[in-house]
Amino acid sequence: MAVFQGSVFSKSMWMMTSVTVSLPEDRESNAEMPVIYLLHGLSDNNSAWLRRTNIDSYVEQYNFAVVMPEVQRSFYHDMAYGPKYFTYISEELPKLCHNMFHISQLELWCLPLS
Repeated sequence: MAVFQGSVFSKSMWMMTSVTVSLPEDRESNAEMPVIYLLHGLSDNNSAWLRRTNIDSYVEQYNFAVVMPEVQRSFYHDMAYGPKYFTYISEELPKLCHNMFHISQLELWCLPLS
């Protein structure tokens, strides 16, 4: 399993934000990989799924990618006077991950880990 933990610049939020991506070790280089986006809860950050679950073993076993974005305490909404978190996770992040990691643009979302 490979884990990318880094910072990306979001054009929709106009700021740097963190993202964690977990990929299986034995992936076919030409095929687009299925992806699941996992959202963290109010008191956590984008590393919660790696710390509190066995998601890494499922990534290897079932050969899919997992993307875990950092969204602070935004409740995943576009703010009237602040960052546009919903736009980031629903539009910008899937395109960014497709380009960087060659994963599918068709997503499966998971509710926040609480």
